[in-house]
Amino acid sequence: MKEQDVVEMLRHYRHDWLNDMQLILGYAQMGKLDKIQSKITEVMERSNQERGLDRLNIPKTMVWLYQLNWRSGTFQLHFQSLIEEQPTIINDEELLAKVQKIFQILPSYQKEYEEYIGTLIFKKVNHTIHIHLTFDTNWINIDALKQKLESLSFIQNVTIQEKLRIEWQE
Repeated sequence: MKEQDVVEMLRHYRHDWLNDMQLILGYAQMGKLDKIQSKITEVMERSNQERGLDRLNIPKTMVWLYQLNWRSGTFQLHFQSLIEEQPTIINDEELLAKVQKIFQILPSYQKEYEEYIGTLIFKKVNHTIHIHLTFDTNWINIDALKQKLESLSFIQNVTIQEKLRIEWQE
């Protein structure tokens, strides 16, 4: 990772942190204890999500995902690791390549001015890491999107009931 990338990441992280602190201060000045508690809980949950991702030991993928959240005007990802103990080893470079392939496809099916909030979940089943990426189903030609995603060799399942759900294993 280049020094400039680290500086940019820290800048974004500091900006987000200061925004959270300003909101908490504003709520405190207005005496809105319930809002303060809610915001602090949200910050703690986000920190726990990041810690769970950190335990997976996938630094390149983590950096790319954080940069996606900061650079993209249309995609925002939440992370969830349901892996308590140290997982089996994940090939970080392969995982990153797979995530990037998915995000090369998705923009072609986005609706204009639509924000896509997704969740990336890591679970351990037996000795395998299962990865689920979900979004709402508000896409242009979602059936074609499903077919395009299914054409990726590593994708095991794509469903489009209530959510667009993309699944694979590492």
